[in-house]
Amino acid sequence: MKVISMKICPYVQQVRALLEAKGAKYEVEHIQQGDHPRSEWLLKASPDGGEVPVLVTDEGESLFQSDTIVEYLDEVLGDPFLQGTPLERAKDKAWGRLAADNYLTQCSTQRSPDEETLEERTEDLTPLFAATEGEIGGGPYFRGEKLRMVDLSWLPILHRTSLIKKHSDYDFLAGYPKLQAWREAVLATGIHKNSVSEDFEDVFTGFYLSDETFLGRKRAN
Repeated sequence: MKVISMKICPYVQQVRALLEAKGAKYEVEHIQQGDHPRSEWLLKASPDGGEVPVLVTDEGESLFQSDTIVEYLDEVLGDPFLQGTPLERAKDKAWGRLAADNYLTQCSTQRSPDEETLEERTEDLTPLFAATEGEIGGGPYFRGEKLRMVDLSWLPILHRTSLIKKHSDYDFLAGYPKLQAWREAVLATGIHKNSVSEDFEDVFTGFYLSDETFLGRKRAN
């Protein structure tokens, strides 16, 4: 199978994280950020404007929308990460989708051009982080001792906060000790490293910590 990707797309990382956690074999084909117009094939495979990720199955079928792709892969690759009672599965899906719904909010916040904008946009993430802080159990993962689908859905957010902290000393999770501990547990699996390209950190920091961003200038100082 093949994943059509852009290197710093969190939705792509969501899909690749599941594939890596499953130990699945797959290929990655990167398209350049901002490639317009999209190819005719990609527009047909992803009718939401040719957005990525797109999964091309071994049978040559194409799937779009990251939530749909991960649920499909979780089912067909065996040993599902979405487990438990129907209510438990529904709650995990809801918390995972809440993360995915905020991927782009996180992206825009990281690109804030000045401190005031950063503070305003960070406030948009506060309800997400505060609610999640209150929902996390005893750890180390979201629901306890076992890695589940909700952990993988949150991995792109947690990974990106760790990179921002590493390179700018700004921690979006400051004041959320459970989220910080959860981040460490999820990153300790190493899945985040294998779910992105080898040059991901350079590409990520080059875009989100450039001189055009407040955090990038903070990093330089």
